[in-house]
Amino acid sequence: MNGLIAAHSGLRYIILLLLLIAIINALLNRNSDTYSKKDKMINLFTMIFLHLQLVLGLILYFISDKVQFVEGMMGDAKFHFFAIEHALIMFFAILLVTIGRGKAERHPINKIRHKLVFRYYGIGLILIFIAIPWPFIYPELGAGWF
Repeated sequence: MNGLIAAHSGLRYIILLLLLIAIINALLNRNSDTYSKKDKMINLFTMIFLHLQLVLGLILYFISDKVQFVEGMMGDAKFHFFAIEHALIMFFAILLVTIGRGKAERHPINKIRHKLVFRYYGIGLILIFIAIPWPFIYPELGAGWF
């Protein structure tokens, strides 16, 4: 289980980097009439890594000792955060990115494709940043940097 936790924790940095790259790429190309293979691959790999992270998170959700549905769970900050807040916010963030990529790929106007990626991936990044158990935001959880 420690390997899964390490993979899930370490993958967050790759995902944050990929999201930043996708958002910056979309921002820089927001007035471009082209939507190249490079743009598609950046957005696709970002979404793939997010889905991989979701699978790891779902496995941990059911086997981790940080998620326990016991009496008083809602009063315990650690149990409440991982069982409710972290899981739901991350799910919606990944859903937003997935919807945003789908809309961008289907849209016929390239400028709007980049704007859709910028909006959906940007909101997803904000939600993900909020839901990560950062030690400087949620010190009561006892989570580390990795």
